[in-house]
Parts: sequence; C-alpha cells; structure tokens
Amino acid sequence: MLNINAFNIIATIVNLLILFIAMRLLFFKPILNIIAKRQEEADKQFDEAAKRQEEADELKAQYESSLENIEEEKKQVVQAARKDADEQYKKIVSEAEDKADKIRQDAVNEAENEKSQIMKAAEKEIADMVVDAARKVVGTQSGADIDASLYNQFLDKAGDEQ
Repeated sequence: MLNINAFNIIATIVNLLILFIAMRLLFFKPILNIIAKRQEEADKQFDEAAKRQEEADELKAQYESSLENIEEEKKQVVQAARKDADEQYKKIVSEAEDKADKIRQDAVNEAENEKSQIMKAAEKEIADMVVDAARKVVGTQSGADIDASLYNQFLDKAGDEQ
C-alpha cells in the first residue's frame, strides 16, 4: 500500500522547489533573455521598416508633387506654344492679306495704265481717221456736204473696227 509520511511530502516539496528554482535560473531566465533579444531585434526591424515606409511615402509624395508640377509646366508650355502659333498665324495671314492687297492694287494700276494707253491709241486712230476723211472730203466737196460726208465716213470706219 501507499505509505504517506510527512518526511516524504516535505522532501518532495523541497525537491520541487529546488527543481523550480533551478529550472527558473537555468532555463527560464536565459530563454526569456533570448526571447527579449529576439523581440528587440524584431522591434528594431519593424522600426526600420516603418522608417523606410515613411521615407518611401515622402519620396512618393515628392514624386507626385513633381508630377503635378510637370503637368502644370506642360500645360503652360502648350499654352505658350499655342499663343505663339496664333501670333505667327495672325502675322502670316496679315502678311498674305497685305501681299494680296498690293497685288490687287498693282493689277488695278496696270489695268488703268493699259486702259489709258488703249484710250490714247484709240484717240490717235480716231484723229488719224478724221484727218484722212477730211483730206478725202475736202479735196472734192465743200461746206455742209463735207461735214456730212466726214461724219458718215467716221461712223463707217468706227463701225468696221469694232
């Protein structure tokens, strides 16, 4: 049977206390120290990761800001290019209109000169015809007959040339 005596119980309790203290000193403290060191390393790594994440976020914000600035600059450059193109377009159109006006004016002047020359030539021809008719008539007729025949000859020659 089982004998329970007080000495065995006290010895068992003392053995358990010694075993608990030995385990605590030899196993639990070093294991807890190792766990604490690993926890510190893990915390350090998490802190470094958080720092890197913050740096990455800052870089991302700078990148996005520079992208916005680039977009704004692009809009300004495009707007300036459009303005310059409009100005050049207006300048080219104005120059073309000026050239067209000059060409038109030159054509009008040339037409007027040609008209003037044609009129002078026609007046000279008419004067020559009148002189020829006057010579022919004056030689054979006199007075009202001369005037009527000169007029008729003039009308006949003028009608033939048209």
